[in-house]
Amino acid sequence: MKTCIPKSLLFVLFALCVNPLFAADWWNMPDPDFVQQYGNLATGTQQQQSQFAWMLFARINQPATLSGSTFSQWELWPSDPDTFAPNVSLFVQQNKIRTRPHLQQSKLAVLLRSPHNFRNFISPTPPSGGGEEVTRNQLSYDYIMKNGLNTQAGIVKFLAGSGAKVDFPIGAVETKAFWARGAVAGAYQEAGFSLTGIHIMMKIAPRPNNPYTDKTPSWFWTTFEFKGNKGWAAAQKFITYPNTLAAAQSAALLSKATVPAVFANYLSDGVQIQFADAKNKKIVLGNTQIEWFLATPQNQDPTTWKSWSSSCHSCHAQASGQPSGGGVNFFNFTGPVGPLTGANLPSSAYQSFDFVWALSNAQ
Repeated sequence: MKTCIPKSLLFVLFALCVNPLFAADWWNMPDPDFVQQYGNLATGTQQQQSQFAWMLFARINQPATLSGSTFSQWELWPSDPDTFAPNVSLFVQQNKIRTRPHLQQSKLAVLLRSPHNFRNFISPTPPSGGGEEVTRNQLSYDYIMKNGLNTQAGIVKFLAGSGAKVDFPIGAVETKAFWARGAVAGAYQEAGFSLTGIHIMMKIAPRPNNPYTDKTPSWFWTTFEFKGNKGWAAAQKFITYPNTLAAAQSAALLSKATVPAVFANYLSDGVQIQFADAKNKKIVLGNTQIEWFLATPQNQDPTTWKSWSSSCHSCHAQASGQPSGGGVNFFNFTGPVGPLTGANLPSSAYQSFDFVWALSNAQ
């Protein structure tokens, strides 16, 4: 006797068999295990990469409690001041004091103080006031501390070692958030600041031999914004690989990870794993709150932008330092988006920081 099964039920059964979301508790497994089990999504189709991005967003925004208050997981990770401040104590999450975001000078502010004349290219004023906050998961923090990479002297000593190279472990995560001053209705808020954008980068594969030019994926970049950001929709036309995951699917991921409802008010800008690929000579990904100064014209209204030279891979590939302690390399804003060549290629005096710019904050 032949049994008829509705197509809708067949689809559900198929999804349960092949969809990795049903294989394990992806939202709370250790980061290395998450990459091992789901890293194929990070280098898969655009749809799969979008799914991986939302899974990351859900993982880092799960609620965590400190001193009776609730935060997102990433807020209780070691920040740059927790990691690179002079004579910093070993980080213990239970001892973290968080009465407001750990704002720091942006990379843009550092560049404006550098010997290079970046003042001719960019404005020092970010949109919405506020500032940036960088945090990292315990895996990334432990690697930095174990190898003495939280001080300039430690970095010099490390790079001077025979065959030494900075190579973060698989599963390392770094975040960069942008907090606007004041209350933005509908946005996640903390102590008089509103979260309007956040970058997430995760190490998904071993470091290539030459991070400056090798297009082999090793880190996965994605970025999210508050849906009310001015001109967000207009900026999307510049992004090479925007989000393709349906709203219902991303909402289901957030719900599965018990992420607070306020994060349903955030949108994915897209993903990046390479400088370029067979279809695109350059891959653009950016956040209107964090990379607004790489747009043309250089005002803060994306609806007027004619171009946007923002590339997570191209920027982070230049993160490097001198074994002699002579300094760190600075991003070349006049260089092309794509594999590093010529004008934006660090000299042989520099060694790669494995795409992690935060090491340049060591003192």
